[in-house]
Amino acid sequence: MEKDSGQELLFTRRNGDVRGPYPAGLISRFLLIGRLTPDDEVSLDREDWRPIREQAHLIPNELKHADTPEGRERLLQARLREDERLRDRRAGNESGTVDTDRRGPDRRRPEPPEMISHRQRRAQWLSRQKASLDAAMRGPTPWLVAAAATLVAVLLFFWATDRSEPPPPPACHLPPAPEVNWSYCRMPGLDLRGADLRRALLRSTDLLGSRLDGAMMAGADLRYADLRRTRLDGADLQRANLTGAALQDAGLNHANLEDADLSYANLMGADLSGTSLKGAVLDRAIWVDGRICEAGSTGSCR
Repeated sequence: MEKDSGQELLFTRRNGDVRGPYPAGLISRFLLIGRLTPDDEVSLDREDWRPIREQAHLIPNELKHADTPEGRERLLQARLREDERLRDRRAGNESGTVDTDRRGPDRRRPEPPEMISHRQRRAQWLSRQKASLDAAMRGPTPWLVAAAATLVAVLLFFWATDRSEPPPPPACHLPPAPEVNWSYCRMPGLDLRGADLRRALLRSTDLLGSRLDGAMMAGADLRYADLRRTRLDGADLQRANLTGAALQDAGLNHANLEDADLSYANLMGADLSGTSLKGAVLDRAIWVDGRICEAGSTGSCR
């Protein structure tokens, strides 16, 4: 099976059941969260089937190096990140537990205790916030009831007078421009040097190996974008949201990342020479040397 680096779509097979086609990147994510295993098979044409383990480009690096404590930590962080990323694509429940009623080949494998605990803690936190709000609204204090009623009235006023239009659907064919929506588009190897992409929607966009030297990307949404080996030297990424972005071996020489959100981003091997990180959030990011930044790291990896 030959790799088509740009447009590869693959079918999957388990116990004779064929699914897909899926983009190669999505298959890698399914491997991370356990929806697929290396023993499952893939095919470009539904005739030539090979085990996933024989397709090295599909195996995430986090799975390849999971035999060390550091590797296991990175694998867990990647699974938590992908769990957040794909949560809105699968049926779930409010308890934060795995849906055991799912059937068929897409049913997820048993998850590590850390992932289950992470989801349960999130659900418990949301439940506590809701309970606190409900209790406050039921309280006997007259001024509290009046304050709540006033708050509701203010929110309704702003909702009625400032109903923003939803963002347009992704338009991968459009040229670079401020606020362009390229979310989920596959655009590896593009030459976008000096492009104006301020406030652009680039969530989960594949920009692998692209040239973005000097690009203006202040306020851009780059959550979970694939920026591996991308040149961003001198780029303006102030206040950009790079949560979970893949920035391995990226060039960020003298880039401006002030007040950017790099939570859970992977910066292993990235060039940060002269990069401004003032106010940048590095919560649980993977640093250039493979260290996991502590929760609450800001401006530097602790």
